[in-house]
Amino acid sequence: MLYLIVFLSGAVLMGLEMIGSRLLAPTFGTSIYVWGSLITVVMAALTLGYYLGGRLADRRPSLAYLGVILAVAGLLIGFLPFWSIPVNNALGHLEPRTGSLLAALIFFFLPSVLLATVSPYGVKLASRTLATIGNTAGRLSAISSAGSIVGTLVTSFFLIPSLGVRNIVHTLGLILLVLAVVALWYHQRTDTPSSTPQAHSSRSQSGSSPAPHSTSSSTARSSSPAGPAAARSTTLVIALALCLVSAAGLVLSWWLVPLQASPHPAGTAQTFVSEDTLYHHITVDQVGNERHLHFDRSYQSAMLVNDPLRMVFPYTAYLHLGMVARPDARRLLFIGLGAGSAPKRFLHDYPGIQALDVAEIDPEVVAIARRYFQLPNDPRLHVYVQDGRLFVQQQAARIAAGQLPTYDLAVVDAYFADAIPYHLTTEEFLRSLKATLSPRGIVVSNIIGALAGPHSQLLRAITRTFAAVFPHVYLFPVGGWMGPMDWEERNVILVATQSDPDKAVWTEAQWVEQARAAMESGHITEDVAAYASTLVEHPFSAAAGLSPLPAAPLLTDDYAPVDTLQHPL
Repeated sequence: MLYLIVFLSGAVLMGLEMIGSRLLAPTFGTSIYVWGSLITVVMAALTLGYYLGGRLADRRPSLAYLGVILAVAGLLIGFLPFWSIPVNNALGHLEPRTGSLLAALIFFFLPSVLLATVSPYGVKLASRTLATIGNTAGRLSAISSAGSIVGTLVTSFFLIPSLGVRNIVHTLGLILLVLAVVALWYHQRTDTPSSTPQAHSSRSQSGSSPAPHSTSSSTARSSSPAGPAAARSTTLVIALALCLVSAAGLVLSWWLVPLQASPHPAGTAQTFVSEDTLYHHITVDQVGNERHLHFDRSYQSAMLVNDPLRMVFPYTAYLHLGMVARPDARRLLFIGLGAGSAPKRFLHDYPGIQALDVAEIDPEVVAIARRYFQLPNDPRLHVYVQDGRLFVQQQAARIAAGQLPTYDLAVVDAYFADAIPYHLTTEEFLRSLKATLSPRGIVVSNIIGALAGPHSQLLRAITRTFAAVFPHVYLFPVGGWMGPMDWEERNVILVATQSDPDKAVWTEAQWVEQARAAMESGHITEDVAAYASTLVEHPFSAAAGLSPLPAAPLLTDDYAPVDTLQHPL
């Protein structure tokens, strides 16, 4: 029974750490800072818990005390979803490092300290002689580590996509409360005080064999007064009853108390989907005529129910600038699907498209786009459930082998405000992407950043990396740009072309002229001339009043600090 407690405690601790990022993500995103905060808090808690557990086990070596520890940890974990949202909201105004560290400290430090005490407690209770204490400690450590392995794998591979965050956290708390009930019941039934290794060692050295555990227990009972024994028994019964009541209360509140699923204020939105996948917490809701797709706290896509082809988010309309630069594009590649707003509109507006391939890592996103956002069953549309970089590398290899034709236009729309997949920003990825393109192929990328000020480093770095691979790079900030003092973070559309580097770079006037010609001919129906007029000519140059571009790092697989660039110190 003691081994079971140690095993399951280790599993719950690692399950809590794995699910912890999902409790923080709706407010602080999924950057490396969130994981750094979680790991720091858990390691600090383990350090303190091991120390306190050893001291407490020497003073109170009893299953009853271990049961109380498990019960308190179970209560803290089991009821965590009911108060984590207000705490996240209160800390949400802080920058990601400070906010995520404080939230992780509040949510996970104390329960992790309590769970860390289980291993040294187990060693104390299982030890019978100093001669074998090393073997006992090693065996229990191995059991705890095995539980941690199982908790990590089961939580990350199976529970998150099948149960959801709230259900998993409640289950972890309930497991600990059940273990507490078992420990208290077992102690009440046996009433067996643990023997210390020193006592048994002294008996062995005196030549007498250690007394059986039950004999020691009966001797202790016969020599202790009836009053204290009865008081201890009453205390155990009360503790056992409290654990049972807490477990029942957790189950009832789990069933009866709903949590706010939509990012919108209560009662203002109709929620269709609220689920955890391997990559996000996805919410689909509708306010009036607008249906929204959320990844954690980010607005990912939107659709007007009565006008599904209309672009709700302006940046998706800017993507049509790619067709200004390459109006004869026939084969298109999209990295990132979202709700499919842009691919859907491209297929509708450009009947000359022969194939449009989309790489989307999350299968649930694909299903939601088809069910709730009218992603068409067009024979030209092929959606591949795969990581974007891996898909690009495979397509590049097939193109090099002559098995596939090249793409004319690639759209990278896999970045969002809370998380940027760094492996889709590096020079190595862009060179693989370039290998999939025709000699005149171009790339259009949606980036969130600022053109000036302290939050411009990420956009600068991505732009410099594109410029290292493609001869010409153009930036179109959505909504326009007000000059060097405009520090606003927004969507910025980057267009990278493969035209001859010796040829002149298009000016704003040329972009506008080409856009108007495309609109007058009916090739493009979006108001791309207005979007083309937002071009920032000579970005990050002295002529534009900005710092030189080389001040930003070149992003590579070896060095791509996108989280730090996105949230500078």
